[in-house]
Formats: sequence, C-alpha cells, structure tokens
Amino acid sequence: MQHRRYLFTLLVVCALVVRLAAQSAQPLPFSTNASHLTVWDGEKYVPFTLKGTNLGIAVPGTFPGELRASAADYSRWFTEIQAAGFNCIRLYTLHFPVFYQTLDSFNRANPNKPLLFFQGVWLEEEIPNYDHNLYSLTTFFRNEIRENVSAVHGNRFIPPRLGKAHGTFDTDVSRWHIGYIIGREIYPDEVLNANAAHPADTVYEGQYLSLRGADPAETWVVAQMDFLLQYEMSEYGTQRPISCSSWPTLDPIAHPFEINRGEDTAKIDLSRVDVSKAPAGLFISYHAY
Repeated sequence: MQHRRYLFTLLVVCALVVRLAAQSAQPLPFSTNASHLTVWDGEKYVPFTLKGTNLGIAVPGTFPGELRASAADYSRWFTEIQAAGFNCIRLYTLHFPVFYQTLDSFNRANPNKPLLFFQGVWLEEEIPNYDHNLYSLTTFFRNEIRENVSAVHGNRFIPPRLGKAHGTFDTDVSRWHIGYIIGREIYPDEVLNANAAHPADTVYEGQYLSLRGADPAETWVVAQMDFLLQYEMSEYGTQRPISCSSWPTLDPIAHPFEINRGEDTAKIDLSRVDVSKAPAGLFISYHAY
C-alpha cells in the first residue's frame, strides 16, 4: 500500500508539471500552504515536491563576477540537472539574458519535465561608505527588486555594468518561475546596527505582509518582501511565493555552546509574519553549509 501511495504521489507531481504551460489563465500559478509550495492544477492548489539545486554563473578559469556561462553551458547543465532527478533551480542573483532564453527553450523542448526556478534578488553589500545598517541599502535593493522582477517577465533593459548581469531581458519565463528568495547572508552587525538606529520601527503594516512586535531589522526585511509583491502585482498582475535568504547565524534559536559568540548575537525571525493578505504566501529559507 505504501508503494502504491508513493507511486500515486509521483504521478500527481508529473501531471502538475505537465499542466504548467496551461496556467496562464490563473494569475497566481504557485502558492503555499502550511507545509508545501503548491501548484495550480486548473481547479485547486496541489502540493509540489521540490527537488532542487543551486546554480551559479562561474565556469572553470574565471571568477564568479565574470559571469561567463554560455548558452551551451546552460543547455548542458539543464540536461544534467534534469537527468539527475531535479525539478527546480535556485539562482542567487540575476543571470544574463542567455540563462532565461536557454531555460525557456529547454522547457519548451521538455514540456513533460520542465525545470522551475527560484529567482534570487541580490542584496548589495559593496556601496560607498556603507555603515552596515540594512536601512542604508533600501534604495539600492528596491532598484534591484524592480530589475529582477521585470527581467523574469521579459521586460527589462539593463545597461552594461561591471560584475553584474546586464543586457536585454525580453524572454518571459514567468511560467517557469516558482518563487523569489531575496537577499543574501545578512551579517550580524547589519542587523544590530539596524536595530540600534531605528528602535521605533517594530511594526510594519504592508499591502500584503504585516508584522508586529518585531526587531527593526525584521520589519525592514518584511517591508522589502512586501515591496516586491506590490511591484509584481501592479506591473504584471501576479505574485509568487516569497522568502528571504537567511542562514544559521541569524536563526532565532539560542546556542549556548557556540564557540564563536558573534554567531549568536543577532536574529531575523519571520515566523510571525501575517500573510493573510498575500495569496501566494511566504516560506522560510535557510542556508546550511
């Protein structure tokens, strides 16, 4: 009986993936429930089993910031990722247009087993005179959010720049886009400085996300996620499940035996975010390595 149930689950997942190309009539093709990310199957949201891998841009003999991966590299990687049994790719940052063009072509050629992806929105950390306070990054980050959202929808031109993707993003890959994971590993001093500089910012009432009784750094993170949801809905009439990239350094658990005390001085706890007005939902994401 257990084997039959497992087989049935696999068949359901395969059927959902096949229907992805026909989801254009549903403005929110992906959502969340209490335990899973979910996919709209034409009538309801059904849990989706994620099997994912990270994907960077570096190739041997280059630095990561050179962003030298080619269409041939991506095509080969997609084939190998799919053959290994994965169904999702996680991006840390915006890739060059060639990634999105190649992914779209690959998925159209493999309609029964497309590769979905999570778009990461990179939180800049090298700005002039940065005071290691998250609130000082708001303007830069919101521009990054607008660029990433529009690029995924094939509606952005980004002028040439050093160390970051640019070009004409004219391939709409939103049908393959399951969610956003914004940010990076935020450092404890960025959290502590934000909390010290903005002690009154403990409440955020957004259009889609809200949070009360929080640390100022937490309200900042929620405000940026809400900004992304607002932007995608206003510009493209849709939303995706959203998360903030975090790591064990910022988990809300006390670690009394931690040798490096700097690893246990700050936290970002998003477990109390009110998502009742966010139809696509929120999920929690941690790096562990």
